[in-house]
Amino acid sequence: MGPKIIRKKSFQLIGYHLPTNLNAEEERRAIQHTVTRLKTISKKIPNKVRDDVLVVHIYPMMEQFNPFKNKENLIIGFEVQHANSALDDTGLYTIEENMYVNCKHNGSKKDLYKTYDFLYNSWLHENRCIPLGYDMEVWNEESESDVDICIAINKIS
Repeated sequence: MGPKIIRKKSFQLIGYHLPTNLNAEEERRAIQHTVTRLKTISKKIPNKVRDDVLVVHIYPMMEQFNPFKNKENLIIGFEVQHANSALDDTGLYTIEENMYVNCKHNGSKKDLYKTYDFLYNSWLHENRCIPLGYDMEVWNEESESDVDICIAINKIS
């Protein structure tokens, strides 16, 4: 199944915030380390919606944007409902309601960049969509090869 446009309501994450000035391999290791760290406190997280980890990439809003070079921050966490506070060293983050292009990446997590390249450099333009400065990956830890990608967008009429 190819990319499709969806609307996702506002939601909360409990997790960790990481700045990203790393190369691709360092970033992959940092994400995996943080996911592992998050899994160790998984049972303590209140009102968790699911066991999948969300990785949110936040980008600067700029012309000539390149998602491979212009990352600013990462938020890695579990989706929760009705949370009032986070655990000890974690943060509570709110992601506002938005439209997203949603696409399933099938293949190694090391090849995620290929799906992003297709979405950012072809699909968004062809479908008259403008990225809004962040995207998300839903990591199913049971599978090395299935990653849901959601890119926040505005649709141009």
